[in-house]
Amino acid sequence: MKKNMYYAVYDISDDKTRSRVVQALKDIGFVRIQKSVFCGSFSSQQKKDLVEKLKRIAGDDESIYLILACQNCFGKVTIIGQGFDKEYVSNDLESMVL
Repeated sequence: MKKNMYYAVYDISDDKTRSRVVQALKDIGFVRIQKSVFCGSFSSQQKKDLVEKLKRIAGDDESIYLILACQNCFGKVTIIGQGFDKEYVSNDLESMVL
């Protein structure tokens, strides 16, 4: 099963909604890399399921972005300062964070 790397970025004002979104991202295996940014990989079906779940949680009032990061693009991420565990975040993808 092919998995793609994604960043999940959100701007959610409601604490309860934000907590539920964070838990949904963690449940699918995403890792928090910033306060409102997660990174992880999932299959196309897992993405569809997550999108439906996030729609139910956040509705139209909040902003959530799932940004595809292909292997080549993810490997070109530039990190300034303390980064995140690139091996853990990249799961089974052969990526290199520079």
